Amino acid sequence: MSTAHASDTIPTTVDNANLQELEDTVSRLASHKGVQSVMILNRAGDMLVSRQAGPEAAKFAKQLLETASAYLTSLSEDDEISFLQIRSKQHRELMIAPHEGYLLAVLKR
Repeated sequence: MSTAHASDTIPTTVDNANLQELEDTVSRLASHKGVQSVMILNRAGDMLVSRQAGPEAAKFAKQLLETASAYLTSLSEDDEISFLQIRSKQHRELMIAPHEGYLLAVLKR
């Protein structure tokens, strides 16, 4: 009997229809006042769509979510992060929203 792992069902690429939907989402978010960058990553950390974000930002967002998730799991194995938000003293805000196959990250000032 084979067991499906979560990673077996998580997309690592995007078809054209989904890509257009992701690009529309990124454009809509990027148009909001104060938004500096928006990116959508797959769960492997590969950038699928972005506005004003480079590969270092993608790597940082993925590592930050992994670290926070590991800590939360150490507190309760049954819990998971639904939204991660960090504010700096200079009024910058990093928001990360993990979904089943994707990771949405927005940097706002």
